[in-house]
Amino acid sequence: MKKFRIEKEHQRMKISQYLREVQNYSGRSLRNVEVFLNGKQVRLTKKLPSHGNLRVVEKKKGTDIKPIKLPLDIIFEDEDILVVNKEPFLLTHPTQKKADFTLANGIVNHFLEKYGEVRVPRFYNRLDMNTSGLIIIAKNSFAQAFLQNFSIFDKKYLAIVNGIIDNKEIARINEELAKDGEKHKIQDLEKENLKPEIEKVNFGEMKKYDEMEKIENNLTFENKDNKIEENTDFNSKKENNNLNLKNKSNFENINFTINENIDFNSKNAKDNLNLKNKNDFNNEILEKNGINKIVIERRIFRDGDNLERIIDGRGQYAKTAVKVLKTYPEKNVTLVECELFTGRTHQIRVHLKSIGHTIVGDELYGNGLNKELGINRQFLHAYKVKFTHPASKKEVELEIPIFSDMKEFLEK
Repeated sequence: MKKFRIEKEHQRMKISQYLREVQNYSGRSLRNVEVFLNGKQVRLTKKLPSHGNLRVVEKKKGTDIKPIKLPLDIIFEDEDILVVNKEPFLLTHPTQKKADFTLANGIVNHFLEKYGEVRVPRFYNRLDMNTSGLIIIAKNSFAQAFLQNFSIFDKKYLAIVNGIIDNKEIARINEELAKDGEKHKIQDLEKENLKPEIEKVNFGEMKKYDEMEKIENNLTFENKDNKIEENTDFNSKKENNNLNLKNKSNFENINFTINENIDFNSKNAKDNLNLKNKNDFNNEILEKNGINKIVIERRIFRDGDNLERIIDGRGQYAKTAVKVLKTYPEKNVTLVECELFTGRTHQIRVHLKSIGHTIVGDELYGNGLNKELGINRQFLHAYKVKFTHPASKKEVELEIPIFSDMKEFLEK
């Protein structure tokens, strides 16, 4: 149930118009509500007075999902939104093969215990069974409609991938992606699939894609020879101070040292930077210049009924940004952060495979499991989300640590 105080500026507006344009309800969500003006039930077509109170009550909607008590790691909860940290090996929603013991069963039971009634779990995002991390659930149709139509939504994952992605490898991948981009240029009109997750900003005011491009591709180095842009003054006091910044990390006991995409053995690097070794080159400068970042824009295609997706020009446009956090040479793996700009099935897994670095433990796209090494699932974890709250209209940003099995694998 939602309550709104009527302001004079909205006088003479139809209630339906007021709820859509002012309170961000969707037309679909209004089909299942009853409205009460100053305590009296009225139709959506009624016009608002100069002042008063409007109460919106959702009609109860049942579900066939069986309530089952499951341990839930609740990260955030209020009357509109629930965010949980899903464990690996747990399906998000029942399927034809698996009808119970899913996250949805646990959510229905949680609602039953909390509110004394069965409520539909309205998942805003979902994760593969073996992927752990943050899942957002809307508690009512209003919150669901707002998230889908007006909220920003940023999501980032941590992944452990096979192979070392060092400075030379980043240069190789970026060169390969540049050639691929020239060969298969994607027009802006074909990027319209980004609209659901990039352009939903400022409550309906669309941000143009080319503006996002300027933000995302603000790289100030040349791919060809990996030189820093000429206008970077490493002799200035400001830059020297920046080089001494300590690495900041939100994860306990793991030092996410960012790798450099610079050839420190080259004459230019030694002469221009006057650095004794590559460790003197600070992480924060690297991040500022985008040197540790790989942006993959490759179409993802499902061929027939095959579960595995492939990179193919017939597929849907997909964009993933990959940032290198730390390499583990003794294990021959790299810890990366992946940011999604589109929501294709298996997107991170397919894109990482396309650059030659599959996710550790991925049975479909990689080398599979290795229980002796503690690899019991694909090491992919949704660790950060940001969204606009439907009631307060403020941004909510949530972040959780790397999942325990991934941490243990890296620290062994």
